[in-house]
Amino acid sequence: MLSFLLFLGLSFFLEVSGRRDVTTFEINLDISPEHRYDALLPQFNETVWGFYRDSFEGNTALTDVLYGLSDKRGLENDEQQAEIEGLARESKLPLDFVKSIQMLYELQTIMVPIVNLTGSENTLADYLPEEYKVLADLPWRGPGCTGIIAMNAQDKSVYHARNLDFSPVDVMTNLVYNGVFTKGGKEVFRSQMVAGYTMAITGYKPGKDGYAIERNTRYTDHKKGFYEMIQNLISGRPLNGWTVRQVLVTEATFDGAIQALDSAKYASSEYAIVSGVKKGVILSKNPEYTAFKQTLGEKNFDERDDYIIMTNFDFFWKDLREYFDPTGGQIGHPRRIAAQKLLNATEEGSLDGETLFNVINAQGVLADTIFQAIINVELDIWNISLPDIPDERE
Repeated sequence: MLSFLLFLGLSFFLEVSGRRDVTTFEINLDISPEHRYDALLPQFNETVWGFYRDSFEGNTALTDVLYGLSDKRGLENDEQQAEIEGLARESKLPLDFVKSIQMLYELQTIMVPIVNLTGSENTLADYLPEEYKVLADLPWRGPGCTGIIAMNAQDKSVYHARNLDFSPVDVMTNLVYNGVFTKGGKEVFRSQMVAGYTMAITGYKPGKDGYAIERNTRYTDHKKGFYEMIQNLISGRPLNGWTVRQVLVTEATFDGAIQALDSAKYASSEYAIVSGVKKGVILSKNPEYTAFKQTLGEKNFDERDDYIIMTNFDFFWKDLREYFDPTGGQIGHPRRIAAQKLLNATEEGSLDGETLFNVINAQGVLADTIFQAIINVELDIWNISLPDIPDERE
């Protein structure tokens, strides 16, 4: 096994009670796509089958619409389609199921607390086309995720903290793995992955000017946004995660990655939280363009310039929907605000990996969390863990 697979980061982050290591698999891009994930099946297949039986098998009202949407979309690109067909063949799961769950991040944008405030600029009561309303019953749930990028004044480096929140937690936490993608015996990138899903979720590109990418669900910022997302899926537009994965393959530098992500056409709205060597940017992506950009080092929203933050709502445009998000434990107390109170209580410039790890584990910030990361590209830190199991959480 390549020596870099042994590096999982600094140990003190994992000393928190109940933290678990993330299993690492090498994904060899020199292998034919239909066999790249064969080694994963023994560990994950039983869990995926349980998820399928509990939530999809026999639920024809849901699967008819979900599989029908996937059919309208058509085949994915040759490489991704071969990976999907290989997963279906080796797992014995229905191909329609494996292919359709590749849309999970795009379809998660419909899992939004709907707020309709009469006369308010925050009236974002969107709708699904009638034929797709059953998709609101999909078994995966959001909103979730917290991402923080911070500059530390002492070592002059940038730390990136990430919570991936995704339910049902008892299923999803058992599907997470660390995929190290290689070519010619060398690492191309690594990514936190979910078994059965072929795309990057939290990615890391090593190098002197490397970068890390975190994907967060972003809810539509205008009416008919759901309809547009459905149309993008039907059109065959590349899925967001595949776009991000290709950036990790082809772009060696932070600036190259930002330029590629900024200009990319997405299938649905999404946040790209990107850290690098003394750099950090958060792009709020609409399908056609970048709607908003936060840059580390610039004054943002609390007169602090040493961090930028994102959960799942456009707080910079005062999106009141985040106050109706229950995932932090209480309606009216957004995860972002809970995190910012802790960040702002620190001395400016003192934010380091350990401090950020404490923030993302704090009450009101930790939610349906199935994966955590502390990343520092300059110091080559890729410190990842699975949180304690759900029934052990406070």
